[in-house]
Amino acid sequence: MSSMAMEVASEGRQLVLNLLGSLPFLQRLPGASFQHIVQSAQLRHYGAGESVVKACEPGEGLYIILKGKVEILTTLEASIESRIAPFLSKGDHFGQACLGPEKPGHTHDIIAHSEVSCVIIPHEQAQFLSPASTWRHEPGDLALVERLLQLKYIKDDVFQSYSMPEAPTFWTNMYGGHMVGLALGAACKTVDPSLGIHSLHSYFLRSGNPTIPIDFKVERIRNGHTFATRQVQAMQKGRICFTMYASFQRAEGGLEHQYPMPTTTDPSELPTYEDLLGPLCDDKRLSRHNQQASSSSLKMSQTLDLRYVDRRSPSTLEPQEPRQRVWMRSKGKLSDDPALHRCAASYAFDWSFLETALGPHNKLVNRYPIVGLSLDHSTWFHRPFRADEYLLIVMESPRACDTRALAIARVYTTSGELVASMAQEGSIRVFTETEKGEDLVSKL
Repeated sequence: MSSMAMEVASEGRQLVLNLLGSLPFLQRLPGASFQHIVQSAQLRHYGAGESVVKACEPGEGLYIILKGKVEILTTLEASIESRIAPFLSKGDHFGQACLGPEKPGHTHDIIAHSEVSCVIIPHEQAQFLSPASTWRHEPGDLALVERLLQLKYIKDDVFQSYSMPEAPTFWTNMYGGHMVGLALGAACKTVDPSLGIHSLHSYFLRSGNPTIPIDFKVERIRNGHTFATRQVQAMQKGRICFTMYASFQRAEGGLEHQYPMPTTTDPSELPTYEDLLGPLCDDKRLSRHNQQASSSSLKMSQTLDLRYVDRRSPSTLEPQEPRQRVWMRSKGKLSDDPALHRCAASYAFDWSFLETALGPHNKLVNRYPIVGLSLDHSTWFHRPFRADEYLLIVMESPRACDTRALAIARVYTTSGELVASMAQEGSIRVFTETEKGEDLVSKL
């Protein structure tokens, strides 16, 4: 039986898609790069005993075995010395896709030990195997949020963050949303790109140091056809500082309903975050701590466009309802990878969440220093969205006690679609004016 090549779309497309989506080196690619490879891949069949590639010849590209087993023809001594497996089966790959006229040849003859089907990534698509950045194939300038969410590949299921001076910090600690976004990014890079994140549940165990790279170790808890689960541990100096469970789902139809979006002011009619907080940084009516907090919070305007519909007043001692609404979006255009937009949203969603719980306690929190830190954070993603387009965050805090406060939120697009829901618990402590600011965090 002679070999026969065909486009993936014409036969066994879903089998090929499942195979390519299961391979770690393809899971790490930007979504657009993966799609290019899927669309250009070819499926070739070989009869038992037929030559697949010959020694010294470059072949057609990168070969990935879909079905059957191939044999690498070599002597026993050579296979032991070079540690070459004599047989390869489903999921194994050999050869390489290379651009340019000079392509390295195979070191051995490879024949089909049984009937074999191989998916071939042609040489012409080699560029898509080496993207310019974590989330985009093409080189070019990246928005600051996207740069903050870059990950360095260390080895399978282990990634590392980059230390960036532009990253926002609070009390010298890493911003919690930054940790969530990076951890989710690491999880996304270990999952079939056909599956999208639908929920995450995370715990902040120790404060992160933004000047030291963080290692993100991913464990593949479950791989199913419809659902996949990952656990991510963030490590600094050999200690776990953050952990997350993330669940992914292949899109499918089903029952649908949603809470309607409340009537609210258009973001274009609201002041910018800079206009809102700028005057508060040296407002003598505020406590020194609130002035400092306003200055510190302005750092977020480098990465996020924030437009508050209703925000807790830092100047009144009268109690206010524990509710807030804010429009937010990432500053700058993000790459189109859907996973990136959910990571960027996770970066943003941690902001102002705990502040919602302060309104009923203005008499205390507007007079004395406070420190709040996230303890845990959960998000449920309902529908795709773009994080560089305005999202309305409708927040409320139903309970605070024992230095802990709970906040919940719904996330809407400008068209009124409910695209995400969130819950977060944090620690909020009020201190007397005699205590030093640097001592506040150490008590948490």
